[in-house]
Amino acid sequence: MLAYFIEAARVLLANRTRSILTIIGLVVGVATIVSVQVAAQGMAGAVSGIFKGTNANTFFVFPKSTQGNVVRAALKLSDLALVQERVPGVVSVIPFSRRQTVVDAGHQRVRLRFGGESDKRFSTSPLAAGRTLNADDIATAAAVCVISDNAYTRLFPGASSPQDVVGSSIYVGSKRYVIAGVLGKTKIDTAALGFDVSNDVAIPYTTFYNTYQRGSSFFGISVLAAQGADLKSLETQTQALLTQVHGAQYQYFDFGFFAKTINGFFSIVGLIVGAVGAISLVVAGIGIMNIMLVSVTERTREIGVRKAIGARSSQVLLQFFIESLLLSAFGCLTGMLIGVGLGVIVNKGFIAKISGVTGGIPWLEVIAIAVGFATLVTLVFGTYPAYRAAKLDPIEALRYE
Repeated sequence: MLAYFIEAARVLLANRTRSILTIIGLVVGVATIVSVQVAAQGMAGAVSGIFKGTNANTFFVFPKSTQGNVVRAALKLSDLALVQERVPGVVSVIPFSRRQTVVDAGHQRVRLRFGGESDKRFSTSPLAAGRTLNADDIATAAAVCVISDNAYTRLFPGASSPQDVVGSSIYVGSKRYVIAGVLGKTKIDTAALGFDVSNDVAIPYTTFYNTYQRGSSFFGISVLAAQGADLKSLETQTQALLTQVHGAQYQYFDFGFFAKTINGFFSIVGLIVGAVGAISLVVAGIGIMNIMLVSVTERTREIGVRKAIGARSSQVLLQFFIESLLLSAFGCLTGMLIGVGLGVIVNKGFIAKISGVTGGIPWLEVIAIAVGFATLVTLVFGTYPAYRAAKLDPIEALRYE
């Protein structure tokens, strides 16, 4: 068997330019499909990583923008207590109150995400120093804050540890807030997806409302469900309650819904790219079949000599079949390596930069694609030329010039 592979490699290397041109379509098709698979895996990892710092039991409710009377749908402070009282399984409800604003700390002046939060932990980020917001902070609308690791790094570049900044003051405009605590590094930048679900500077939501929103409506509300609660049921109950109270339309989403949306998008992209890749593979397969038929024609006399000295038809068939296999295998392997390289570049150069997470390479899927296409192309487009070579009549083949 080894002799067949050595002979096939010798023939292909003797016509290396023709062989390379033959498999270009195969390389392009496999590289395209593999790169999308790797990029999709990276995006899936980024989506899960982006929400790693936010409690999975959180969902958001806000008015539908397509309804006629948006003013009627406006959410107010009284809606918070209403949802918490009337929807069993809801732990906390706060306004979705976040904005980009300039924050000052000594000589540092940076733009950060700033908003109100509850004493209940909507975030799963660990506490690096100090404390989180408590019930007294909420009840008294205290001028305290908890800052993220991002805020700590940018506002206090000279600090030796998070504990050093606890008790320090920062300013948002003319308003002074005392730092009660600093969160750890697991909170990831959710603004990368265009929708902020975490704050760099979190103050009690009552303080935020009294200072910045009094008399105005909310864009939406953040709802924290109890551990183990049926999130879908709570979402529909909250939506129905607000619709009943305001006579308006509302929509909701959670991170599972968001992840499904992202995955659905990549599925569509994958189908489109897969179709393009499939066309490239068909063209490449036809090219391989054509070049093998040319090879059979060029080597007709050689086939006749082999058969005349005792070579069986099965041996001739195997020889040409292995040549097709080597062409397909080399093309698919090259395409796989190029595809993985492109996918890694996209993951590290784009996805990781906006999410902070680098997804792993789905080696099982990648190898399955390469091996599967190599086998398919060999069987579909390599069998006929090999069969035609095996069926040549030795006498006619020896007469061929």
